[in-house]
Amino acid sequence: MTESSHVKVSHQDRIARLTLARPPLNVLNIEMITQMSAQLEPLSRRTDLCALVIDAEGAHFCAGVDVGEHRADMVRTMLESFHHLVRLLVRFPCPIVAAVQGSALGGGMELACLCDITLAATTLRMGVPEISLGVFPPVAVAHLHRRVGVAVASELIFTGRTLDAQEALRVGLVSRVCEENELRPATDEVAGRLARHSAHALRHARQAFRRAALPDFEDALAAAEAEYLDQLMKGKDPTEGLQAFLEKRKPVWKHE
Repeated sequence: MTESSHVKVSHQDRIARLTLARPPLNVLNIEMITQMSAQLEPLSRRTDLCALVIDAEGAHFCAGVDVGEHRADMVRTMLESFHHLVRLLVRFPCPIVAAVQGSALGGGMELACLCDITLAATTLRMGVPEISLGVFPPVAVAHLHRRVGVAVASELIFTGRTLDAQEALRVGLVSRVCEENELRPATDEVAGRLARHSAHALRHARQAFRRAALPDFEDALAAAEAEYLDQLMKGKDPTEGLQAFLEKRKPVWKHE
């Protein structure tokens, strides 16, 4: 077991496990995102891995990224750090299994949706509510329609609505739903099934599948990132929305 202050990594039987360890909500700040990337980079060089499991301590998987670090003076560093992590996950050589419970919101949902197999507890609440803060979720814009189709992705991104576990299963955001006390055993079973296969075969299968399923993901993410940083964040409403969230009040939009 290796640990940083907000991330834990363990290894067993050609399975690596990366655990978010900043309960109760496992909110992603720049420090935690940087730690996750630092743990993923050496794991991505291992040729014997058959599966990476991403899970979280506590009642919630991840309630998103730190809103305070999305303000004008930090937003570029935050987005670049998070998108570097996203690219590491997309390029990761072996299949990734996510185990999600409680809140998987914003960046937390985006992380879960980048995994190949996502198992959910019945407690799950999933969505990208960024629009309610006067911003939008760049990773979801670049990727979500590939997972659930244009109609569902549009509704989730433009309304910010959250889904429960059964709705998430129905639209294809998760692969399986189980009781909370069954989530870890179910995740271990899926990862163990992967570990019975050839790591070499799995690595090339994932690379081929990602090329087919996400042929222009990196270009789409770069375009969404540029729209966010160079256009959206120059407006007044993002500042108002983020500040209102931090002050626990309703935003007063200027629509500009």
